[in-house]
Amino acid sequence: MNMKFKATLLGLSIAAVLPTMNMAQTPVYLDTSKPIEERVKDALSRMTLEEKVKLTHAQSKFSSPGVPRLGIPEVWATDGPHGIRPEVLWDEWDQAGWTNDSCIAYPALTCLSATWNPEMSYLYGKSIGEEARYRKKDILLGPGVNIYRTPLNGRNFEYMGEDPYLSSIMVVLILRENRKTVLELMVSITHETIRSSTVTPPMFI
Repeated sequence: MNMKFKATLLGLSIAAVLPTMNMAQTPVYLDTSKPIEERVKDALSRMTLEEKVKLTHAQSKFSSPGVPRLGIPEVWATDGPHGIRPEVLWDEWDQAGWTNDSCIAYPALTCLSATWNPEMSYLYGKSIGEEARYRKKDILLGPGVNIYRTPLNGRNFEYMGEDPYLSSIMVVLILRENRKTVLELMVSITHETIRSSTVTPPMFI
């Protein structure tokens, strides 16, 4: 067997083995072909207690830390129901004052609901979702899916009125479009007292 033939066989053998080696070396949590439950379980099993704790709370007004050691990135959220909030300071509500920053202020969800127009709701969700993704946001704090139960709720303008059927029809289209671009978070707050200092704890759905 000449050297050229041996080299060819060796090359073919390596080419056949490499994909198998690469597949074996890919952690389950990074394997997009695996079920999400299996990937989450694998990721958690690799984390220290400190890393798990860090994932459960914020590191800034709108972000939670990732796990750099495992290649898990930070998670960035943003308000909200009526458009994407301009960037704020790391640990303050004041705007960051970026000179290249801008956002679209959409009509309140109350106004959207009053159109009784599903197509408008579809476009609303699509537009906000695209802007969130463009601004590299992972979670959108909206839409608000509560119904009006009392006029004393300071967040009524974020909801779609007192009709649960109308709200359900309109909000589903927003969620469908948001989900194509960014993870949405639905927030429901029943009522508020002393808006600036006390708030009824939200119920996350």
